[in-house]
Amino acid sequence: MLGVNYPDKTADAGPQDIYRRIVKQVGGVIIAISTLVLLSWVFDIEAGKRILPNFESMKFNTALCFIACGFILSRKASAAASTRDPIAASLALFILVVSGLTLFEYGSGWRLGIDNLVISDTTTPPENWPGRMSAGTALCFSLVGAAWLAIAPSRRRSIMVFQLLTFAVILISGAALIGYVFGVQQFRLSVFSTMALHTAALFVLCGVAMLFVRAEDGPMSSAVSPYVGGRSLRRLMPFIIVTPVLAGWLSMQGVAAGYYAEAFGFALGSLSSILVLGFVGWLGADALNREEERFRSTIDSSPVAAIMIDENGIIGMANQRAHSLFLYPARELVDMQVENLMPDRFRQNRMGFRREYLHCSEQRIAEKGREFFALRQDGTEFRAEIALNPVQTADGRYVMAAIMDITERVEAEQKILSLNRIHKVLSGINMLIVRAQTRDALCDEATRIAVEEGDLPAALLVEYNRESDQCKILHSHATDKRLQARRLSGFETDTIRECLQSHHAVVCNDLAEHHGHGDLQGLVDLGIRALVAFPLTSQDVSLGAALVLYRHDSFSFDQAEMKLLHEVAGDISFAITNLEKSQRLEYLTHFDRVTDLPNRLLLTDRLQQAMFQADSQQGILSILYVDIDRFKQVNDSLGHTGGDAVLRQVAKLISSCVGKADTVSRWGGDEFIVLLPGKSAADVSAIANGIADALHSVIVLHDGQELFVSCSMGIAEYPRNGTDMDAMINSAKSAMTIIKELGGNDYQHFVPRIEGADDGLAMETSLRHGLVQGQFQLYYQHQINIATRQVVGLEALLRWHHPTQGMIAPDRFIPLAEKTGLIIPIGEWVLREACLKGAAVPGLKMAVNLSARQFHQDNLVAVVQQILEETEMTPADLELEITESALMYDVESAIITMTELANLGVNISLDDFGTGYSSLSYLKRFPINTLKIDKSFIAEVTTDPDSKVIVNTIIAMAHSLGLKVIAEGVEFEEQYLMLLNRDCDQAQGYLFSRPVPHQEAIGIARL
Repeated sequence: MLGVNYPDKTADAGPQDIYRRIVKQVGGVIIAISTLVLLSWVFDIEAGKRILPNFESMKFNTALCFIACGFILSRKASAAASTRDPIAASLALFILVVSGLTLFEYGSGWRLGIDNLVISDTTTPPENWPGRMSAGTALCFSLVGAAWLAIAPSRRRSIMVFQLLTFAVILISGAALIGYVFGVQQFRLSVFSTMALHTAALFVLCGVAMLFVRAEDGPMSSAVSPYVGGRSLRRLMPFIIVTPVLAGWLSMQGVAAGYYAEAFGFALGSLSSILVLGFVGWLGADALNREEERFRSTIDSSPVAAIMIDENGIIGMANQRAHSLFLYPARELVDMQVENLMPDRFRQNRMGFRREYLHCSEQRIAEKGREFFALRQDGTEFRAEIALNPVQTADGRYVMAAIMDITERVEAEQKILSLNRIHKVLSGINMLIVRAQTRDALCDEATRIAVEEGDLPAALLVEYNRESDQCKILHSHATDKRLQARRLSGFETDTIRECLQSHHAVVCNDLAEHHGHGDLQGLVDLGIRALVAFPLTSQDVSLGAALVLYRHDSFSFDQAEMKLLHEVAGDISFAITNLEKSQRLEYLTHFDRVTDLPNRLLLTDRLQQAMFQADSQQGILSILYVDIDRFKQVNDSLGHTGGDAVLRQVAKLISSCVGKADTVSRWGGDEFIVLLPGKSAADVSAIANGIADALHSVIVLHDGQELFVSCSMGIAEYPRNGTDMDAMINSAKSAMTIIKELGGNDYQHFVPRIEGADDGLAMETSLRHGLVQGQFQLYYQHQINIATRQVVGLEALLRWHHPTQGMIAPDRFIPLAEKTGLIIPIGEWVLREACLKGAAVPGLKMAVNLSARQFHQDNLVAVVQQILEETEMTPADLELEITESALMYDVESAIITMTELANLGVNISLDDFGTGYSSLSYLKRFPINTLKIDKSFIAEVTTDPDSKVIVNTIIAMAHSLGLKVIAEGVEFEEQYLMLLNRDCDQAQGYLFSRPVPHQEAIGIARL
C-alpha cells in the first residue's frame, strides 16, 4: 500500500553505463557469429552453417540481417537516448525490407530472387526453398526492424511498443530453442520450415540486448528497478525460466523411458511447476515483506513526523513520531482527513493548496514565510513547519509530508533577535557616549535608541527626589505618543523607588498579576504587559535616576536580556557621570571659584584668539588691568571670607559695565583684567570711567557691613603697546602701577618709552646674527617613567648664547621671533639639531616644541619629513609638542596637519594642557598621543585643592581616551608621590634633572 517516490534514474549514470556495455558487447557477439556464418557460406563450411549435420542451417540473408542488428545495437549503445540515428534507422529499414519480402514470398508462392542473390544454397532440397530463411526467422526480423523504427527518443509510448515487439521476438525464438530441447520442430504447419539453432539463440540474445537499450523506461523499468520489486524479479527470473522447461523435459524423459504414462507425466510436470513457482512466489512475498518492515522501521525511527496523503486528503500512512506529535494512539491517524490536524482558520486555505500542489512536481515548504499552526488531539496548537514532497505510484499521486514542531526553534530565533536588538542598543549608546555634549542630549537620544533599536514600546529616564518622594520624567520616547504624554502610575513610582533604594533592577514580567493597582489599567489598555526599572549608579553611588523600559509581551525580560540591559543602564550611567566630570573639569580649568569669572587660563586663551583675529582683520583690541586699592587692609579686616565677598561684589560691578563681547576675568588676588576687542581708545576710557563710578557705590556684605572701595586701572592697546600677550599685560600693569603710585582711584593709558623701539630693533638684528653665526644651543631635560623612574625621553629646549649679554632665556626673544617671522628658520634649526642628536640614541624619545606660527606654516609636514630623512631619525622616536592655543586658532586645519604628521609615524603631544580653551569634543578628534599638564597646576597640586582636582581629572580623562599623561615642572618629592598614586605616566622637572647639554644629558640617561 505504501507509495515510493522513485528517484530520477537519468541522474544515476552507473546502471546506464552497465546497460550500454551489455548492449555493445552483445552487438559485437552477434556481428562476430554472423560474420563467421557468412564466411562459412563463402567457403562452404557446413559446421558454420548448421552446427550439427541434422540441424537446420542459418541462411546467408539471415546472417546478413544479424550483422545489421549487431551494428544497430553497437550504435545505440554509443548514442544518447534523446537523439535519432539515421544510420541505425537505415539498417532497421533494410532488415524490415528483406524479412518483409521473404514473408511475401511465403504468402504468395512467388520467387522474388532474393534468396540466392549472393550465394547459392545447393544443399537444401528444392521443396524446402533453398537459400530462404524460415518463416519464423523472417517474422522475427520483421518484428526487430519494426521495433527499431518505432522507437522515438521523447515518446514513452513508443518505448512500450518497442519493448513489446522485442518480447515477441524473444518468445518466438525462445519457443524454437525449447523445441530443440524437447527434440520437436518449432511448428507443425507445412508452410513453415524450422528455425536454425544458432538463429534462435542469436534472436534471444538480440532481444535481451534490445530490452536493455531503454531499460529505465517502459515495462523493463520494473525489471531493472533498484527497489525490492526489481531486485526480487531479477533474482527469481532464472527459476521462472528454467523451472517449467526442466519440469517438462524430465516429465517427457520419464514417459519416453516407460516409467509412467503420458498423462501422469504431464500431471507430474504441472505439479512440479506449481510447487516450484509457488516457492518462487513465496520468496518474492517474503522479500517484499522484509522490505516493507525495513521501510516501516526506518520511517518509525525518524525523529520527524511523516504522513502520506492521497489526492482526497486522506492519510494513508503515518509513522510513530506523527502519532506522538499529534497525541493520537497508534494507527488512528491512518484514513483520517488531513485537515483535521489543522486549526479551523487554516483548513479552507490548506484544502485549496493541497489540490494545487498535487499537480506540481517540486519539493517545497508549506506556508513558508508565514506562521502556521497544527492541532493536536487534545485541542492544543503548536507552530509547525511542513516539508512536502510529491510521490507518484502505480495507485496514483500522493504527497509525503514531513512535519516538525518548531515552537522551540521559533522561540530561540526570537530570543536571538531580541538579544541582537539589545546589542544594537548597546552599540548605539556607546557611539552616543562619544558624541554627546550635554546631559539632556545624551538622555534624550538614549531613550530614542532604546525604543527604536531595541524594538520597545517606550523608554523613560526618571528622576527621583528623596525629599519630596516624587518621581519626575526627565526624558521619554515611545512609539505611541499616549505612552509618552501620560503621567507615571503609582505602581511605576513604587517600582522606581524600590530599584533606587535597593540599587538593583526591579522587573515586573506580568502586569496582570498586579491587578490590585487600579492605575495600571491605563498601561494595560495601551498594550503594555511588562516593565523593568534599572537604577543609574556610578561606582555604587546612585545618580538619583532610573531607566524604565516597557514591553508588549508578558515574561519577555529573561535573564540573558536583563544582563545586557543592565549593561545599557551602566553605559548610560557612565556617560552621565563622564559628562558631569567633563563639565566640572571645564569649570575648574577656566573659571574662578570665588567670582565665577573666567580665570587666568581662559583669559589667556581668549586674549590670544583676539590677537589672532585682530591680526587677520587688522583690527585693534585693548585690555584693562584693574587692581583694588588697599585690598590687603580689607582682607586683614574682614578675613578671607569677607575678602572673597568683596571680590564677588567687585566682579559683578565690573561685569555690569562691559558688553557681551567683552571678557572680565580674575587675574589673581585682587587683580582683574578686562578684554575689550574692537574698542577705540575713547570707548575704553568710557568703560574705565564707568567702572570707577560703579565702584563708588557702597558695598554691602552679607552681615550688613558696608564699605567703599576704589581701584587703579591700566590700559594697553594691541599691537601698539605689545605684540604678544605678556607684553600687553605688562604694559597694562605698568600703566596701572603708575596710577597706584599716584594714589589710585583712576586709570592710565600705557605710554611706551622712546628707547623701547630702538631696543626691539637691536634685538631683532641680534637674532638674525645669532641664527647665522650659530649662537643658538639646545639643552635637554629628561622625561622619566613615573612608575620606574627610568629615563624614557628628552625635551629639547632652546638657549641663546649672546656674545656680549651671555645666555638669554627664551621668554626674552621668542615673542620677537614670532612677530618677525624668524621663528620659522629658528624652529627648523631646532628640529634638525634635535633629530641629529636623537638619531644617535635610538629608542630614546626626543620632544621638540613647535611654535604657533611654525605649526601653521603651509609646508610644515614636508619640512618634518625632509628632516627625518636627512637625519635618519626614527619617526616613532620624535614627539612634537603643540600648545592648545595654537590648535584652536583653526581647528579643522590643525586636525589635518596633525593627521598628516601622525601618518609620518611622529608622536604628537598637547603641551601646557589646561591653560588653553580646547573643547573636549575637539580633544577626542585630535590625533594626539600625550597630554602634558601645565606646570602651573603641578606647582600647586599639593597645596591647592582645585589644582589637585584638575590634575586628577586630566589624568583620568586622558586615560579614558587612551592617551598618556606627562606632568611638567615637578620639583618636589611630594608632587612626584601624588602623581605616582594617581597613575600619571611620565614627568619632568628639576626634581629629576635641570636642562643640560646633550652629552651630559646622555650620560645621565644611561645611569
